[in-house]
Amino acid sequence: MIASSDSKTSPPAASPNRLVLSIGATIGMCIVGDSLLYNILPLEAQHLGIAPALVGVLLSANRLVRLVSNTWVSAIFERLGPRWPFVAATVLSLVTTLLYGTSWGFLVFLLARAGWGIAWSGLRQGGYQAIWTGPENSRGRLMGLLWGVVRVGSAISVLVGGYLRDRFDYRVSVFAVACLTALAIPTALAIRWPEAPAVVVRQQNLLKDWPMAFRTAPRRWLLVAGALYSMLEGVVISTASLFLATRLGASDLSFGLGIKVGTIAGLLLAVRWMSDLLLGPAAGALSDHWGRPFTALLLAGIILAGIVGTVTLPGWLPVLCLSLTLIASGGLNITLNTIGNGVAANSERPHLFVGVYATAIDAGLAVGPLLAFSVGRIAGLDIFYVVFSSLLFLAVWLYRRSEQSAAH
Repeated sequence: MIASSDSKTSPPAASPNRLVLSIGATIGMCIVGDSLLYNILPLEAQHLGIAPALVGVLLSANRLVRLVSNTWVSAIFERLGPRWPFVAATVLSLVTTLLYGTSWGFLVFLLARAGWGIAWSGLRQGGYQAIWTGPENSRGRLMGLLWGVVRVGSAISVLVGGYLRDRFDYRVSVFAVACLTALAIPTALAIRWPEAPAVVVRQQNLLKDWPMAFRTAPRRWLLVAGALYSMLEGVVISTASLFLATRLGASDLSFGLGIKVGTIAGLLLAVRWMSDLLLGPAAGALSDHWGRPFTALLLAGIILAGIVGTVTLPGWLPVLCLSLTLIASGGLNITLNTIGNGVAANSERPHLFVGVYATAIDAGLAVGPLLAFSVGRIAGLDIFYVVFSSLLFLAVWLYRRSEQSAAH
């Protein structure tokens, strides 16, 4: 095992539940700046000296950076242990959030977004390592607990930050959420990590060992499934309002309340994020009980059925089907992350596999919206939705089949 970077006289490590709660709360305080930007940057870009056409570049920049940073940040955690790299990630989160409040133009914003990408690589790595401390048969529940707590930060950010922006101005909202992020630093310093990692690392050559993530069929199909899941998620979330406006046309779904498509799309996305908070631990616990490959396949099937209903049914039924799809997507996110975490814990280089799996997720998140607004607009979003949900179901089925074959 790697030697711990902490003193042997440190207090006893927190229990897995308490450790995951502490890590989730810390990440939740760090993510508020990033979540706020998705809500108000498009409204404030011109006032900040940023061309509207560059807003999409800024919102995607952190994901593109993570295609590189996930792997080398995982190597840092592997070598130094989780404590100080995780603290450094919280500090970097605060710096990037403070930079959002400046008026120094596109290049400084781009630098801040790149910094956030690196910080998120570290925060996510710390979250995965916290889950390793729990027993294998409860890691689904712990993963759901982690993401549920993190999403509290996102919800607070978009609600409070949006209100402060409307009531005062952009900078007030940014510096308010920065104050919340500042609390993450002492919280991270107070976390009691185990003195040694819960997994064994057998080799130390990053470049030589990187292909081990693709060494077995279950690992390869898991990476494909993770990438396709995040790609579909990115496609649906970035185009939901556009799809509904096209699909519903002149349909009146307001029920006399004056509700329009923009509000309906916003409520649907809120359903997606709140599903992590309200249903994440339950989805993780079910995957622990039913078996994660089976649970993943069941949820992928629900997503496919929901998408088919969304693009074929009349009236208000597409809204209901899309809600079901987004709720199932939250559960699949928890389940696939738990599977990836378990595969990593049993691999030759656990931290490195986490980095490769996270990179597959980020690649899908970065590519999905780009394809949706290029190929998807030409081919039709309904066709695009069905194709990607079908590919996701196929990849999860192939992962389950390969995992069963490997077990025998």
